[in-house]
Amino acid sequence: MDLPTIIPTQNNHRVVHFIGDMPRGDFERLEELAADGVAAAREALALVPLLPTPLFNALQPQLMALFPHVERRRLLGERAREELELFVQEMNRLRPEVSEAHEEAFKEIGRLLLASIDASHRVADLVAAEQQIGWLRGIRD
Repeated sequence: MDLPTIIPTQNNHRVVHFIGDMPRGDFERLEELAADGVAAAREALALVPLLPTPLFNALQPQLMALFPHVERRRLLGERAREELELFVQEMNRLRPEVSEAHEEAFKEIGRLLLASIDASHRVADLVAAEQQIGWLRGIRD
């Protein structure tokens, strides 16, 4: 049986589906999430010198403790997350001392540090979930 080579257009219809770019899930973006967290922390630390001297000086111990982690681009470890959280805690303690003139920079530093903490936790959560699923499926280290 031969198939027709010409199909009459009056007796058929065509359906075209346009599917936009599907956003990738967090698991496919592990490296990007981790890099975004480091970039946010680096940007936050770059803004600290814009604060007035008393605030800048008060944040020096946290800055010195966090800086090596950011410099090495390693914020996925528990110690790095602790340093990020201690920095945010110290900023919360200092909040009443922030003048209106410096409030925007202060808030931006806090926002960036929280974004870095969130990214670090999200990557750690996804990696832990992957390990747990592998363990449940019989893939042992």
